[in-house]
Parts: sequence; structure tokens; C-alpha cells
Amino acid sequence: MEKYPNHIQFDQKNQLTTVSFDGIIKETDGTLFDWKIGVSIYDIHPFFEILKSFIEDYDPSNAEFSFPCIHFDSEQTEKICDVIIKLDLNEIAIVLFDYTIKYKEHNEIAQQKNESILLSRELELKNKFLLEKEEFKNSFIANINHEIRTPLTSILGFVEVLEKTQLTFEQEELARIIKRESHHLNALVDDMIDISKIESGTLKVVEERFSLASLINGFRESYSKIAEEKQLAFDINIDSSIQEYIIGDRTRLYQILNNLLNNAFKFTEEGRVTLSITKNYQRTNKLSLNFKIEDTGIGILEENIPHLFERFTRFNLDRQISGTGLGLAIVKNLVDLFNGEIKVDSQPEKGTTFNLKLPFKFEITKATASPQRKKKKYKLPENKGKFRILLVEDEEITQYLIMKILISQGTFFVDIAINGQEAIQYIERRKYDLILMDLTVSKIDGFQTTNMIRNNYGDKFISEIPIIGFSGKAGEATKDKCIRSGMDDFIPKPFEQEDLLYKITRQIAKKAAD
Repeated sequence: MEKYPNHIQFDQKNQLTTVSFDGIIKETDGTLFDWKIGVSIYDIHPFFEILKSFIEDYDPSNAEFSFPCIHFDSEQTEKICDVIIKLDLNEIAIVLFDYTIKYKEHNEIAQQKNESILLSRELELKNKFLLEKEEFKNSFIANINHEIRTPLTSILGFVEVLEKTQLTFEQEELARIIKRESHHLNALVDDMIDISKIESGTLKVVEERFSLASLINGFRESYSKIAEEKQLAFDINIDSSIQEYIIGDRTRLYQILNNLLNNAFKFTEEGRVTLSITKNYQRTNKLSLNFKIEDTGIGILEENIPHLFERFTRFNLDRQISGTGLGLAIVKNLVDLFNGEIKVDSQPEKGTTFNLKLPFKFEITKATASPQRKKKKYKLPENKGKFRILLVEDEEITQYLIMKILISQGTFFVDIAINGQEAIQYIERRKYDLILMDLTVSKIDGFQTTNMIRNNYGDKFISEIPIIGFSGKAGEATKDKCIRSGMDDFIPKPFEQEDLLYKITRQIAKKAAD
């Protein structure tokens, strides 16, 4: 049989062993394992039992066999080897090739690959869970928003009706408290919706031209009343060099300043609250403004300041108070959307200062600033008698509230349809001057009903009926959807009586003027 000459000299990773047909080791170089000559190969490892079948079925034309990744061990060592077995008429040659390191490296790579696949799958499942959780949260908040705003509409509406009756001083005070707390609850719902929009990335900063002076005067008017009630001084200082009209997101700026002022008045029992507005810089059409809100309130402990903008937590002087503290969290997120900066400085028992830097733009023009637009006044057409309104609403308490508001004016008849299908039947039988359309009624919703009215009738008195949509789902997106569907206007729940009557009067007057 052909031998493997000089094997020991050139390769320390292989071992050659020759065995007789009865399984006795005749020769071995001992490079990998210290096997003894004269010992039965069958006693060394169970793998070698396979030799018996090779001997029984010996075929000179098929006498060489290969086996990868065979584990061998002894008292001294453990190795993973590839094995070649070759038979001839006199003996059996066994060659071991030591691939222990390679196989272990391969196993580590395979294990890492498997772990990577498992990790990727885990991340995929986590992302799916987070997306489903986010979708559920947004759906939940949207439903809660609608469910809360509907009874709020009734509460605020009936309080306004109550205020117009003969009340004692004590009853007026109780009505005022109910109204104030209802507005507070409505503000909390708004905050919850805004936080959800911010987290989902759907809240965007828009650019519009607006009067900064008008915005600030609004704060002067509303917070002066609060200051008077709490016997606080309230000062507003604005740099006269700041342009009256600037370009930015008026709504979000109002929200930021309103939250900060509200916070200042809430935690100040004596002294003053001051709002100062100065110019940081002005380049070409870009403008940076600094808003400083100072108070002489209870202050904030230094260790609590880093947590000030966290949601659902607020702090006072000596302890943390859990609550619905969304205001400052919204402020921080809105400032980030503006690409602005906000800093806080506070001393316990002395007060707190918020410094806010926000970027804006302004128009470079020699023309004088246009005057502030006033709300146009509308009057119902004369000599018409009473106007007939169709109210499409399925909530009984809201039906009663709107009927109470309109009928008390002495100029309206009101019919009620509880769903879109019933509304269609009504307009086919009777002429209406205006439709108040709830967006979420059953069978056919407000959008579909409006679409049918606008497109399915050749009679212009039907197809051109003024339609005002209303819903607890407030916001520009809902209003835009109403207008696109063919409605003439939109009013969110809860609404003020004055606003509802103004919108109804405007639409009827505009229709009469056509």
C-alpha cells in the first residue's frame, strides 16, 4: 500500500494510521492522538465500527471514503477532524486532518449569523408591535377626543343658555365655575391631541403672515383679568423696532406663549408676571425674536429643572406632583419644531424665568402694513319670516341644545334628522335655508350626504343649500375635508353660541345675496 512519506516532517495537523483487517493498529505517527500500536481501533472511538462494513463489502474499484467533521477526544485533547479511509488487499490506511479551529470559527460565524437573524426578527416584531401600539393609541385618542367633546358641547352650550336666564349672584358664580372648568377640560383634550400629533410626526409648523402686536394684545386683555383676580401686576414690554407683521406659525406661537403665561400665573400668588419681547437679530428677511416670561412665584428646585419638560409631571417648591402636566412638554416640542431654543432659570421662593428664542421671517416692502381685518357683520334677509334649519345629529342632548339655541332667537324653525339617509328624505320633501351636518352620523355620514346633495340633484335649491359641518374632531385637516366635500363652513365641538349663530347668519346672508 502507498504510504505518506515524510508526513511528520511537513505537517503537524495530520495523522496517518494503518490498521489490519482485524482492526489492530499496525502503525501510527501520533501527531494528533497518542494511539498505541497493537491496540484495537474499535476501542478508540465508535466511529471506527464503520470499518467492519467496508471490509465485508470490499470492492477494489471503490475503496476510498471521506467523512467530514468527526469529533475525537482523548484524556489530553479534543479535536474535530476530516477522515479519509482507504482499503487495499493488505491493510487499511486512516488519515485524520485536524480542522478544529476552522470548524469552531465556522460554528461561531454560523451562530453569529443565526443570532443576527434572530435579533433582526426580534427588532421586526418590536417595530410591528410599536406601530400597532401607535396606531391603537392614535385611534384611542381620536375616539376619546370625539366622545369627550360631544358632552362638552352640551355642557358649555347649556351653561350659556343658563347665563341668559334670571340668576342669583350665587347661581351666576356656579355657572361661571362650570364654564371655566369645562374650558379647562377642553384645553386638556387639545393638549392630548397635540402630543399625539407631535409624537407621530404629523404636526407641522406652517408659515403665515400675522400681526404680532394683535397676538400680544390678546394676551394683555385675557391675562389682565386673571392678574386682577389674583391681585398681581402683569406687564408686557415689546421692542418698538420689531415689525408689526411677521411670517411664522401664529397658532403654535400662541400655544407656546399661552402655556408659559398660564404656568406663570398658576404658580405665582403675589408679585408680578412679565412678558418681554426683544429682537435678537435681523438679516435680509429673517428675524430672530426673544420672548422672556418672568414671574415671582414659588420657583423650582434646581434638581427638578432637567425634568421640567417631561410629560404628565409637574413640580412645585418641595415635592413632585403627578398630574396632567402636558403644557410644558408641548412647549418644548413646539420650540423644537420651530428650530428654536428654550432655557429656564429659577430660584425657590423667588420666581422663574423662561427665555425663548424663535426664528421668523418678514416681508421686505415699502408699503405700509395692511390694517387688521375685522370680523364682517352679517344680517339675516328681511321680510323672509322664519328660516328653516335641518339639523343632522344623532345625539339627543346635542339636538336639544341646538334647538334651544336656535328657537330662542325667534327666527328659526328646526327639523331633526338622525342620520344621512333620513336627511336626504327630508330635503326631498321640504325646502331648507341651511343644513347643520354632524360628520359622524350613521348609515350615510356627513361627507357622503353632502356629496349626494351637491351632485345628485338638478334642483339648485337643493344642491346649493348652505351646509355647515360640525364635529368633535377639531383641526384644520377636518375643516379642509369638509370644504373639499362641498360644505360651506365648519364649526368644531364644543362651540360658542355666538360663533354658531354668526356662521349660520353668514351662510344664509351670502346665499340670499347670490
